[in-house]
Amino acid sequence: MINELLFTLLGLLFAFQVGMMLTLKRCEALLHSFSNIESELDPQNAVDAMRVEVGNIIEDLMGTMRTPTIADHLGGVISQFAQVRLMKMMKEEGMVDLGKELEEQIN
Repeated sequence: MINELLFTLLGLLFAFQVGMMLTLKRCEALLHSFSNIESELDPQNAVDAMRVEVGNIIEDLMGTMRTPTIADHLGGVISQFAQVRLMKMMKEEGMVDLGKELEEQIN
């Protein structure tokens, strides 16, 4: 019984080692491809390209934002009242122990 277990563990160890070796070979090839590309590119051009890309992302994000409406504000007020009510219910049931400061704020 113990021999089968040891051979199984040894086989798994060997399989993981082979997998790690193959992964390291792929990582090494990828690293070499990056070093070839890096030698062809000017670092300043890469920084400028990243700056432009980040600027485009921010521009897209800001373009999709909208100003809050009255419904957004009312939803915030309602959710705050719901949270206070839930905290009171949890306190009454003994699910949560509020500190004195938070207890004074709720009451």
